[in-house]
Amino acid sequence: MMKSNDDSTNEMEMSLLEFQVNEEHVFLLGEQGNLLANADFHETSPGIFDIYHTVVLPELRGQGIASKLVAKTVDEIHRRGGKVTASCTYAKAWLKRHSQKQEDSVS
Repeated sequence: MMKSNDDSTNEMEMSLLEFQVNEEHVFLLGEQGNLLANADFHETSPGIFDIYHTVVLPELRGQGIASKLVAKTVDEIHRRGGKVTASCTYAKAWLKRHSQKQEDSVS
């Protein structure tokens, strides 16, 4: 379960934070190490990666964090030489809106 450090996290503070990447997750941690946002993906077949889950704390929504999160996830998949698909409804809609990222995506 995610918990925020407090409601004082603002847009300026968010711009100073960097997304972290591990094997199947891209995530954003707060200054105290608490999870603020994450995207989960996995390789469904050789070279095909599915973004299946994204979440941003409710108090941080509306600041563009989810869009940046999915963009970072797509970039990470491409860095690995993979193609992107999305079963997560947000990521699927994001891919449709960002056609330049779709060149290496799977419908």
